[in-house]
Amino acid sequence: MQIHTSILRSLVAATLTVLFITPTSSIASPKPLDPVTVHKRILKRGEGNWIAVQENNGVDLFGRIITIGDRSFTLQLHNDPQTTEIYYSDVAYLRTGFTTGQKIFMIGGIAAVAGVSIWGFVHIHNLENKQLSNQPTPVFP
Repeated sequence: MQIHTSILRSLVAATLTVLFITPTSSIASPKPLDPVTVHKRILKRGEGNWIAVQENNGVDLFGRIITIGDRSFTLQLHNDPQTTEIYYSDVAYLRTGFTTGQKIFMIGGIAAVAGVSIWGFVHIHNLENKQLSNQPTPVFP
């Protein structure tokens, strides 16, 4: 049984090593957005919801959408009583949160990992606690 657990540990270690070494695609800089796309995404997110905005001048803002207009929208920044008006043409990057599909995929992935982990722990526990017995083989005449 020691062989199986040592193989399992080495496979997990190798997998984690590969995952940590491989570069991710988040290193690339985001593509600038056009004002029409920004307006549509802000409308889809809706008033009262939180967003993160990076402006063309490099300023990062995080706040709640207060009003949505034709040329701009207003944010109330975190821990700031004043509102900030942002023009759609000034937005370089917009993060609105996870979509419904992404949330479903994450929940499904977490459930799959939990299920496989529980199955593995139960399987290894049953193998380690199973007593081996030398049963005589039947002899057929």
